[in-house]
Amino acid sequence: MQSSRARLKPPVTVVVLAILALTLTWPAPATTEASCPLAGKRPADDLLTKGGPPSLCKADLTGINVSGAKLGGADLHEANLRGANLSRTDVRRANLNNVNLIGANLSSASGLTCDQIRGAQTDETTNLPASLKCTK
Repeated sequence: MQSSRARLKPPVTVVVLAILALTLTWPAPATTEASCPLAGKRPADDLLTKGGPPSLCKADLTGINVSGAKLGGADLHEANLRGANLSRTDVRRANLNNVNLIGANLSSASGLTCDQIRGAQTDETTNLPASLKCTK
């Protein structure tokens, strides 16, 4: 009697778990100087008025007056905008994750959403548009 063993393919679950394990253990790309060129620095005054919206991630924008600027789609994550004047600023699709907006004036900012505010650091001194009713 001849034993016929069929070659078993690994179950799909095993393959998926192996791929997931590689994904979870693969090193994540680090935030580099190239991805956040202004990290910890204050940008030049004319940076926001020339060309497209720059990457301002991790930049020090404490107290800056960018009233009327178009920051929509600019990368602002982890920027310090404490006490900044952002009135009439377009922040549509701007990444505000971990952005310090304490004491900032966003009273007439356009494109601002509750999801952006929930991802940012705010307190009672953050001046939001009256029409925006967000709960944390």
